Amino acid sequence: MSNFISNFLNNCAPPCSCVLCAASCKSSALCPACLEKLPFLNAELCPQCALPSNNNGLCGACLSHPPAFDFSYAALIYTPPITELIIAAKFSGQWSLLPTLGQLLLQRVQSAPRPDFILAMPLHPTRLAERGYNQAFELAIPISRQLQRPIQFYLERKINTEHQARLSQADRHINMRQAFYTQHNLADKHIAIVDDVMTSGSSLHAAAKCLKQAGAAQVDAWVLARAL
Repeated sequence: MSNFISNFLNNCAPPCSCVLCAASCKSSALCPACLEKLPFLNAELCPQCALPSNNNGLCGACLSHPPAFDFSYAALIYTPPITELIIAAKFSGQWSLLPTLGQLLLQRVQSAPRPDFILAMPLHPTRLAERGYNQAFELAIPISRQLQRPIQFYLERKINTEHQARLSQADRHINMRQAFYTQHNLADKHIAIVDDVMTSGSSLHAAAKCLKQAGAAQVDAWVLARAL
C-alpha cells in the first residue's frame, strides 16, 4: 500500500463500507482498492489554473488573460466516480462524504506554501439555508486542522447566482460579476480559497479579484477536482 493511502486511511473515520463497492474499509467512505483507482491529477500542469501545460509552465490562456488567483492546486480530475461523489455530497444530502474528500485535497496541498488563513468558497445565505451546509467549508475542516491554518469568514456572496453548471463558459463569467464582497482589510495577506470543483474558474476568479481589491497579496485556489 502506498504512503498516500496509508496516510489517507489513518486520518479517516472508523471502519465502515466503501460507498463505491460496499467492501469493508477503514476509511469513512472509500476502500483502498477504490482509492487507488481514483482519477488523480498527475499530469504536467499550468501552476496558475491547473490545466495541462508543457513542462509545468504557464498555459497560453493564463499568459494572455491571467485569472485573479495566483496558483491552483487540484487533487483529482472531475470525471466519474468523483463527479458522482461530489454531486451526491452537494445535492443529495450526503455531506458525510465531505470529510473523506477533504482528506484527498489535504494530501494535495500539504506541500503547498502555507497561507495566512483559509477561506471556504461561500454560499449565498439562501442557498446555504436550502442545503444546510457549505460543502467547501466541510472540505476545508480537515485541511485547517492538519495544516494549523484558521478558516476565516472574510468573504461573502451578495448575489444568489444561477448554478454555474447550468451555464455556458461565457455566461459563467457574467454570472459571477460582483457576486462577492468583503469588508475586511486584507493587506499583504496570503489566502487559500477551498472549493469543490473548478470548471471555467469564473467563481474562483471573481472571489480572488474581490480579495485582491481588499489588499490580498496572493490568493491560491485549492480545489478537490478540476474539469479538463
